[in-house]
Amino acid sequence: MIWRRKAARRVAAAKARQPGKALAAPGGWVFLVNDTNDFLPWQFGITRWTRRERDQVAAILKARLEALAPTPYLMFITPEKSVAYQEYLPMGLAELRSDPGRPATWMASAFPAQVSYLQPWFERMKRLGFLYFRGDTHVNWLGGYLLYRFVVETLDKAGVSTRPAITSSELLPARAGFEGDVFVQLDETQRPEFDIDADYGRWRAMLEITIKYNMDEALVRAKRVPLTPEDEAGFHGREMLIYEIADSALPRAVVFRDSTATDSIPFLAEHFSRSVYVWHEGDVLAEIIRREQPDIVLHFVAERFLATYPTTLPLNYAAP
Repeated sequence: MIWRRKAARRVAAAKARQPGKALAAPGGWVFLVNDTNDFLPWQFGITRWTRRERDQVAAILKARLEALAPTPYLMFITPEKSVAYQEYLPMGLAELRSDPGRPATWMASAFPAQVSYLQPWFERMKRLGFLYFRGDTHVNWLGGYLLYRFVVETLDKAGVSTRPAITSSELLPARAGFEGDVFVQLDETQRPEFDIDADYGRWRAMLEITIKYNMDEALVRAKRVPLTPEDEAGFHGREMLIYEIADSALPRAVVFRDSTATDSIPFLAEHFSRSVYVWHEGDVLAEIIRREQPDIVLHFVAERFLATYPTTLPLNYAAP
């Protein structure tokens, strides 16, 4: 198709122009390019799942749901910044059409009760303020809070009984500077042109100044607890966190996640008597679920990591 050829030419030009992973854009914005998952071709439909790969993903999710039943399982896919703020992409990429059949949208349409893709929610919420850091791949503190609010509303619709959502009035805003994981990879040859706009919003040594949202300590009930030898036994993932509240009326949760959920954890922890947060290469670990016996399993995934989902496991039964 003509539009796909146009997209391929523009994406190829953007990738060729960048010596690293940072795609500089006007206004002091930086986007990810030439990354391991090579997301931009997926966004614009240049790279797509085959029908067989879609069937594989459907079989994986069905097997996961069957293995976890009757425990509910909910997956939340966080859109890439280049999707949420496509209008800020440079080099004609803003004018292209994001592929409506890309993995995240397909998974959400195929499994609407279990898989939520947050692009429509972020499109609605970004009128309240920027939801991503200008120089980073991740949602900012406002984005993390609004991600949490979506999750709580989804839990309610799924019939999981917990406390009401923490309102913005219960948060304490504080000024904070931020650079970002892609900004620090910006090539030196790109800095002079990039800094023309970026310098208007720079704060001291930081690329930007924004608002960090913390809970009022007087209202915090969830306490982080130290890991026991049983918790740590055989665990080789990146991180495990455990929070507890002395309230048996609240449900128990196991949360498999990546860095997209990091800033949502303090809020989420307030909704469970015990919540275990596991960062382990996107896997759903059977042993931790067996050990914890949760009332709900949550799973947070960055959109770009879906490229390899046809090869993932429904449940990882290896030692965590």
